[in-house]
Amino acid sequence: MPETQGQRLRRIRKERGIKQSFIAEEAHITQAHLSRIENDESGVTDNTLRAIAEVIGVPFEELVVRKDSKKDPGFHSIDEVLSSEAAMIRFLNGERPDKETYEWIRRSLAVIRSEVRRRNDAMKGLY
Repeated sequence: MPETQGQRLRRIRKERGIKQSFIAEEAHITQAHLSRIENDESGVTDNTLRAIAEVIGVPFEELVVRKDSKKDPGFHSIDEVLSSEAAMIRFLNGERPDKETYEWIRRSLAVIRSEVRRRNDAMKGLY
């Protein structure tokens, strides 16, 4: 079975003898978020992974694990993100939004969803 993103990050970090707390501080993320990444409980953006790679002292390409797009497209729909608090927290890189932020995100995504539907409908008319 291929190595997951979290497994690779943990292996390289331990091989270099670097503590999670140091990486988290230097990469400007929480230690809890780094732990969730290493346990494959949270995704990680390329920007965050680049920051982690820089702190560890390895090239980004050595640290990144790309998913097989045929098995898992690696994206979530707006509805999936809004379906549960856990999904929303993962979407926000491990941060729990306050009520105002959550409502702003819900309204913004509703506008985006509406625009996507409108464009899809317009494209259907072309074919």
